[in-house]
Amino acid sequence: MMRDEVVDVHADRRAAERCRWSRWMAAGCALAVATLVAGGACADRGQGTISYAAKSGAITVTVKNVYLVKGPDMAAGKTIRRLIFSASDLGPKIKGCQGMACSESDLREGLALDLDTGSRLKYWFTANGQKVQYSGTVVPTALKLTTDSPQRLAGKLTLDDSSAGGPKAEIEFDVPMTKEFTQWR
Repeated sequence: MMRDEVVDVHADRRAAERCRWSRWMAAGCALAVATLVAGGACADRGQGTISYAAKSGAITVTVKNVYLVKGPDMAAGKTIRRLIFSASDLGPKIKGCQGMACSESDLREGLALDLDTGSRLKYWFTANGQKVQYSGTVVPTALKLTTDSPQRLAGKLTLDDSSAGGPKAEIEFDVPMTKEFTQWR
């Protein structure tokens, strides 16, 4: 006796397509996770503003990226940590630097703050593509740290040198070590 069977001639093709689709989804998810992890290693959270009363008018820099670097400082004669607050992504440039001097060279809009240099914190503010610059020092209490470990800093910078013609900044941040340098240049 012969039985009639229903054969789905497309079943094999649909199974292969489902398998292919699953592989693409897995690859896409893996790529998304890798991008998030790598992106987080370049620049970490920072939010706030830096205001400056320039001769040409008021300047406001919105901080979006923060970097933490460590290395030798020629002026202090010892190893220091530097926080770099920037409006743009400097992560790839900083990671490509060979020496500490390079770490802030591409900072066009933002502020670099040197820690561990002495009784005051040194800073350098720049805006308008480095056409506007101001350097100064601030008391260490301007930097309130909630996390202070060799590999991570978190807290708030509240700086106001506007009475002396300098910037005013209020920035919250949480940043892991971006790069450690062994040489100045």
